[in-house]
Amino acid sequence: MKHIKHYIAAMAALLTVAPLQATEEVAAAQVPAVQKAVQETPFVTGTPMTDAEHYVYIFTASWCGPCLSIMPRIVEQYAEMKKHKVEIIVIGCDRSEKMVKKYIEHYRAGLTAIYVKAPKALTFPGVYMPDAIPFAIVVDANGKVLAEGHASILLKWKELCGISTAN
Repeated sequence: MKHIKHYIAAMAALLTVAPLQATEEVAAAQVPAVQKAVQETPFVTGTPMTDAEHYVYIFTASWCGPCLSIMPRIVEQYAEMKKHKVEIIVIGCDRSEKMVKKYIEHYRAGLTAIYVKAPKALTFPGVYMPDAIPFAIVVDANGKVLAEGHASILLKWKELCGISTAN
C-alpha cells in the first residue's frame, strides 16, 4: 500500500509539471519565424518591434547613389509603417559595421539595421542576398515573401501589406 501511495504521488507530480512544459513548448512554437529571428539578432542600430505583422528588409549602402535617393522617402513613411505593425530592417551592405551605423544614424529615424559580412549570415526567413541594391523584400511575420524588387516598391507598402489606403 505504501508503494502505491508513492507511485500516485509521483504520477501526480508528473502530471502537474508536464502540461506546463508542453504549454511553454507550444507557446515557443507559435512565435512567428521572423519574430523569432528578430529576437535572436544583434542589431547595429535601433530596436525592432518583436510583434510586427510585416517586415521589410532593405538592402542599402552609404556609397550607393540610388540608395541615397530612396532612403529619405522610406524614412518619411517609417513612423506610419510602425503604427500599422510594419517593421523595416535595414541590411547594411557597407564595408564595416561602423559605416552601416553612421549611415543609418544619419537619418535619425530609429531605423533598425544589421551589418552582414557574408550572405550566408542572413538568417531571416524569406531573405536572400540580392544581385543589386537598393533592394527590398516584404514578408509577413512567418517569412512568406509578399513582394521583392527595387526598394521603390516600398512606396506601395500599404498595398503590399494589405492595409487599407483609407487609413
